[in-house]
Parts: sequence; C-alpha cells; structure tokens
Amino acid sequence: MRTFFFVILIWYMGITSAFSITLEQAVRQALEHSDQALIIQETRIRSEAGADQVTAFTLPQIDATASYLEMGSGEEVNTGFPALDRELAPPDRWIAARLEASQVLWSGGRVWNSYDLKHELMTLSQLQETSQKTELTRQVSYAFITCLYQQARLAVLEDRVAQRKDELQDASDLLEAGVVTNLDVREAQLNLHVAMDDLRSGESESHTALVDFNLVMGRPAEKELLQPEGKLIRPGTLDEKLLQLEELYQKGAQRDLKMARHQLESSRMNLAMANGERWPVLLLVAGGEYSGEERSEMEESWNAGVQLKWNLYDGGTVASRKASARADMRNDQAMLNRTGKQLSGTINKLKTEVDRLNRRIQMQEQTVTLSHENYEDARGLYGQGTMTMTRLGEFNLLFAEARFNLLRLYFLENRISMDVDALLQ
Repeated sequence: MRTFFFVILIWYMGITSAFSITLEQAVRQALEHSDQALIIQETRIRSEAGADQVTAFTLPQIDATASYLEMGSGEEVNTGFPALDRELAPPDRWIAARLEASQVLWSGGRVWNSYDLKHELMTLSQLQETSQKTELTRQVSYAFITCLYQQARLAVLEDRVAQRKDELQDASDLLEAGVVTNLDVREAQLNLHVAMDDLRSGESESHTALVDFNLVMGRPAEKELLQPEGKLIRPGTLDEKLLQLEELYQKGAQRDLKMARHQLESSRMNLAMANGERWPVLLLVAGGEYSGEERSEMEESWNAGVQLKWNLYDGGTVASRKASARADMRNDQAMLNRTGKQLSGTINKLKTEVDRLNRRIQMQEQTVTLSHENYEDARGLYGQGTMTMTRLGEFNLLFAEARFNLLRLYFLENRISMDVDALLQ
C-alpha cells in the first residue's frame, strides 16, 4: 500500500497530451527554429567576417577610377598661329580611366601574424557558438523541468483538495452521529477553501511555466502550447558526471577554459600585429591609365615596380594601439586565471552540494512516507472521535509540506544535473 501511494502521489503520471514534446525534441526545436538560434547563427557569421578582415590586407588590392571632366580657363593663348594656339590652349574636357593594383610582399611580420590571428578568431567564434547553443539548451531544459515541477505540485494540490473534501464528509458524518459540533464542519469547509485557493494559484503558476517553456523554444504563445512529456524524477547519479568534469578541468579541456585561452592567444597575436606597424611595408605595385580630351584620342600609360611605405610619425596612433593591445592581453590573462579559479570553485561546490542533496532526498522520502502514515492514522482517530479537526488539519499540512519539499529537492537536483551537463559540453 505504501509503495502504491508513493508511486501515485510522488512519482505521479505526467500530463499526457496530443501536443506533448520530449526534452530532446524541445531542444532541437529551439536550436533550429527559435529567434535566439538565429541570433547565435548571425553572431557567428559576423565574428567570422571580422576574422576575414584581419587578413584582407595581405591579398591583392585593386582599385579602378573613371572620370569625365568639363573644364574651363580664363587663360588665353595667342601666338599668332591659330593651329598652335589650339594645341596650347587648356582642354575643354578630360576623360580618364585608371586601374591600380598592389600586393604586400613584407610588412614586419604582420602577414603571418594576421593568419595566426584569423585562426584564433575562427576557433574562438566556433567555441562561442557552442557556448551560446549550450546556454540555450540549458534554458530550454530549465523551462522543461520547471513545467514538470509545477505539474507535480499541481498533482499534490489536487490531492489535497480531494483530502479536504473527504475530511469535510467525515465531519458531516460525525455531526449527524452527534460526535462533533458544527465547528468541525465549518473548519473543514475553511480548510477546503484554502486548498482550492492553493490549487487555483498552482494552476496559474503551471500555466505561466508552460508559456515560458514554449517561448524559450521560439513558439508564440497564441499557438497551441506544447506540453512537456514525462514526470519529475531524479536525474540519476551525478558522481560520474562530476568526475568527468573534474578530469576535463585538470586537462584544461573544459570549454570555458579553452575559450579563455584562445581569447588570450588572440590578444597576443593582436599585439604582434600592432608591433609590426613600426616597420615599413614593401609592396608590389602596377597600374595603367587611358586619358585624353576625346575618346577617339585616348592615350595609354602604365607603371609597374615595387614601393616602400614607412609610417614615420602618425601622432601616436601606432603607440596607442600597442598600449591598448598590451592592456587587452593582460586583461585576458587575468580572465583566464579567474576562469580557472571559478571553475575549480564550482566543481568543489557541486561535489559538496550533490552529496548533501542526495542525503536530504533520502531523508525527505522517508519523511513523506512517515507523514503519510501519520495522516492516515489521524484520519482514523478523527473518525473515532478521539482527535480534533484542528489537529487533523495539522497532519494534513505536514504531509503536504513533506511532498512539496521532496518535489523541490527533485527539481533542484535536476537543475544541478543540467548545470553539470552544460559545463561538460
């Protein structure tokens, strides 16, 4: 009987619906169709485009210009020879088309440093995308388990209403038998009203959780709301997951650590790029031009060779970039150190919390069983007229609180499991 009661009221049957969805389906829905997924995708595209810009200066640069100019001048040419005057007179128009090309040959190490920086930025972009998708997955998982938690609470609240109705019927029967007074009946009615009010409040909270769950998946609230499939149960042992997380941390392979390291390496490459700006740039250049007063009289000219450009003084711009790059590198080094310490602290706290939580759940499951037995015994004593309605209500409340506390611990354990899963990604 105890086992049957425990299965019915604690390991309750999940709400079934034609519009139910599993956690895996919900995560896939969010990653493929939500607005947040689109934001993540576009953020990566923007980051990769920024990485491409880093090496753009190492590729051939080609410029084309075309011009048509009407011209006038107050200068008069008078040599006494009309034909010569026309030749020496300023042109009335000028038509020109020019094509210029250049290729960097050497730039103080900036060429190969730019490709190293691009590689780091691309890797960092991929890690950031993974991190953002992992966070979205965690948000969906949170919303999913919150719905199951609210549904479980709702099942307990519905059971309390049924219990209060039974207590009211018991009080009415005892009143007819002359064992109790109307005081017990009125108190039972008040207890029922409180239980029904709690149920209405629970229904509201459950609906809010359901709407939030659909929103985080990217579904509008005006559509048919999808119900999470399943029931609130323990997620299974977390010890193995924590061991995996600790091993990742010790190897330096945890995602947050890798992101921090690549960010630091990007800063180092950026500083190397800034240092290279103090050296001249050697270019291979070429160009050609067609120009003249009339299209039928266009003349051709061209040039090809090498060019050396050296920025000797720019008002301190290069020095400022170098100082900024050094500060970024020191900042990212501090961020890497902090990330390692925070992850170590998180693992330490999780191990302790999981151990304590497991003990609390075991004790709370016993509390639910004991409080249920106490309530059933109290119902029997009240039916015999040897216990007051007030005292019976206290046993009912203790039983309900025990179940609520157990559900809350299940919910907390599931949240911790999801946090660990996110850290393992």
